[in-house]
Amino acid sequence: MAELTKRDAKLVQYLNRAYGTERRLETSLEAHLAMTTRKDYERRLRAHLKETRTHASAVERRIRQLGGEAETVSVPGPDSLAKGAQAAQSKVQRAAAAVKAPMHALRGTGEQERMLTNALAEFQDEAEEIANYRLLDALATSVGDKETAKVAKKALREDERMAEFLGDLIPKLAVDVAHDEIPVAEIEGPAARRTARDGGGTSRRTTRSGSSTTKSSAAKSRQTKRTGRSSASSRSRG
Repeated sequence: MAELTKRDAKLVQYLNRAYGTERRLETSLEAHLAMTTRKDYERRLRAHLKETRTHASAVERRIRQLGGEAETVSVPGPDSLAKGAQAAQSKVQRAAAAVKAPMHALRGTGEQERMLTNALAEFQDEAEEIANYRLLDALATSVGDKETAKVAKKALREDERMAEFLGDLIPKLAVDVAHDEIPVAEIEGPAARRTARDGGGTSRRTTRSGSSTTKSSAAKSRQTKRTGRSSASSRSRG
């Protein structure tokens, strides 16, 4: 294989950085999916897992087009990017990611807290990916590599959308953790109004004094009684 130019070697260095992050995230998302019971979160994770795999494939393909080797641990200089260099270290990275994934199942004390902790980890991962692709876009554009810039821009848009979703989701999961982990008697804020989810994903708002559903039923019953008494009175006068 021909030796890479310094330009292409530098691009491959940072492409491999992005590639390694994508592969680690893929392992994490697979583990998190198995622990997710919130439907909107599950759908978004499944969609982003597909995006992540697509990103990894696109980055790997671009590395090979430039003459590099995917999963090589890059260090400064073109000589370090020869085919097969640092392959053993790449295997160690993959093994570490595989071992790390099952450990995610131990996070948190309950279902909602596990999802919250996973979402926080994903938000951090997305921040790293966004940084990787912004770097790659700027680097590739500055040296005239339109194809690498195109790969970076597409992945960046999708990772930014995922980060936005997680940014909106995390506060909701935090409230769910308060509902599940803290006794109502110890809550003085809005979380005292608990939300009970049914199997279909809908929710009912409850409070310390009882459920709103029960209150609504009682109100309807009182209204029915008043209507009955009014009708009886009218018949008596007639």
